[in-house]
Amino acid sequence: MSVIASVSKSSVVKKEVTNKDVMEAVKEVAIDLLKSWDPASSDFIILRDFYSVSYPAPLTKELLEKLKKYSPKRVENRIEVTLPIFEIVYGAQWTGGSLQVGDATVVFPYIDDATTEEVLRGIIQSLTASEEGEELE
Repeated sequence: MSVIASVSKSSVVKKEVTNKDVMEAVKEVAIDLLKSWDPASSDFIILRDFYSVSYPAPLTKELLEKLKKYSPKRVENRIEVTLPIFEIVYGAQWTGGSLQVGDATVVFPYIDDATTEEVLRGIIQSLTASEEGEELE
């Protein structure tokens, strides 16, 4: 399962969970967005990134099943995984050395609602920081 979220001006405007693998979902979303993209006004960029998420140990069997393909690692009393995140930017302008993202769609694996909200908060912070020309640590 995958989350597909539309972001406009640093806020989530639409979010859906689809029953597709994240690699399949990102290709389908990119094809759809490419059809409506205006090359005269913006670049079209697909970025693959990673986002680390931490869960308290022990994990339930259901949660472990969802996480095992992302190589969970135990760190003290927590379990950490790194999820692939795809950012499809299709409404952005370069100003100086920074990219101001107006419209983007992000695609990442669905784990649970809490993880979805955490990842989206991190993506919004990342997009906001890139607009301000800052780097996230």
